[in-house]
Amino acid sequence: MNHLNLLLQAAALQKLLHGRLWAMSYRALSRSVIPIPPPSDERRVKFLSLFVLSAALASAQSHPSWWTYASPEATALVGIHWDNLRNSPFASAIEAELSSIGPLAFPDLECLKNARQIVISSPELLAIEAGSFPAASVKEQAQRAGLHRQVYRGVALWIPGDSEKPGVAQMSEQIVLVGARKTLESAVDRSLIETGRPYSGLLPHAARFAETGDLWVVAVRIPDPLASLFVPLDAQGYEFEGQVSLRSGLSVEASFDAASTDAAAAIADQLKQQAQSLPAFAQNLEATSDRRTVNIQLEATAEDVEAALRPVHPAAPPAVAAAPAPKPSPSPAPLAKLAPAAQSTPVPLVPAIAPTPDPPPAKPVDLKPEPPPQPQVVRIVGLDDGPKEIVVPPLPSGAHQ
Repeated sequence: MNHLNLLLQAAALQKLLHGRLWAMSYRALSRSVIPIPPPSDERRVKFLSLFVLSAALASAQSHPSWWTYASPEATALVGIHWDNLRNSPFASAIEAELSSIGPLAFPDLECLKNARQIVISSPELLAIEAGSFPAASVKEQAQRAGLHRQVYRGVALWIPGDSEKPGVAQMSEQIVLVGARKTLESAVDRSLIETGRPYSGLLPHAARFAETGDLWVVAVRIPDPLASLFVPLDAQGYEFEGQVSLRSGLSVEASFDAASTDAAAAIADQLKQQAQSLPAFAQNLEATSDRRTVNIQLEATAEDVEAALRPVHPAAPPAVAAAPAPKPSPSPAPLAKLAPAAQSTPVPLVPAIAPTPDPPPAKPVDLKPEPPPQPQVVRIVGLDDGPKEIVVPPLPSGAHQ
C-alpha cells in the first residue's frame, strides 16, 4: 500500500513539475553535442514510476541498523545467522573458526556462542553479535575467562591481558562487539558521531542477503584472509558476493568478476571439474561465465546433505568365537587314579602334533674287557722313623669301598 501511495503521488506531481522542471532539463540537455528532445508524458510517468519502485526495493533490502558498527574500511564482510546454523551440519566447522583456539580467536564466553546473528568485518577484525547479553552474565563469564573490565566513553570493555587479542565491548544488552582494544575503541568513537558518520561501502551489497542468507560473504577481492575462511575458492576475482541458505534444503549462490572474459570461462570450467571430487550432493554444482562474471549455483535436499556429511564409521570386523579357557590342571595324583580319565579323549585346543619317527638303530659298540683291579699304595709321612708305605689289596669286583 505504501508503494501504491508513492506511485500515485509521483503521478500527481508530474503535472506540477511538467513546465518548470522539464524546461530546465531540456535547456541543459540542448547545450550538449547531441540535442535530446523532451520525452512524452508517458515516458516521464514511466521514468518517475521506475525511480519510485527502485527506491522502494532498495529500502526493502536495507540492512539491519546494527550492521553499521562494521569498520568503514572493511574489505570483506561475513554474516552468520547462527540461529539457523546452530543445529546444521556446518555448525562444527563454523564453531572451529570462531573458537578461542581458532583463526579468529574469539574469547571463550558462553554468551558469545549463543548469539542470534554475527557480522564480521576485516582486515581490522571486528565482529558484531546480536542476541541476549545481560550485563551480569557478561561480567561473570568475562571475569571467569580472565578478562579485565575497563570503561571507555561510558562503554564497558572486557580486555584480555594481551590487548592485541580480541576482547568484548558491551554496547547494549542486545549488541556486543568483539575485537582488539584499539578496534573496539574506534568502533565506540564512530557510534557517537551524530552526523557524517562513515559506513562500509560493502553494506549495500550485503543487504540483499539480510533476509535469505544463513551464511553470506561479500568481499572487494578474493582470495581474502577473512572471506577465504568461509569461501575456500581457488580463484582470483573481484566484487565477490555469495550466500548459503538452509531454509529449505541447501541453496548456494555466488558471483564475482574475473580479470577478463577468458579468465572467467577458465574459472567456470575449473569449478565444474573440481565439483566431481566433491560429495555427491555437490556434484551438480553449476558454474557459468557471462563476459567477465562467474556465476555459481547449487541446490540440494536436506537429506542429501546430511547423508553426505554424516560421519562414516568403519565396519566392525566379523566376530570370532573366543576359545574356551583351559581348565586348571588337577593336583598330582597316583597313576592308578588318573587311568580311568584316559578313557575320554578331550578336543585339543592346539593343532595336533605329528608323532616323532623312531630314531635309527644305534651302531654296536665294541666293548673291551675292563683291566683287573690294581692294589693301592697309602704313604704315611711325619713318623719318627720316617715315612712308610702300606699296600692295600684291591677290592673284589662289585664291592663298595
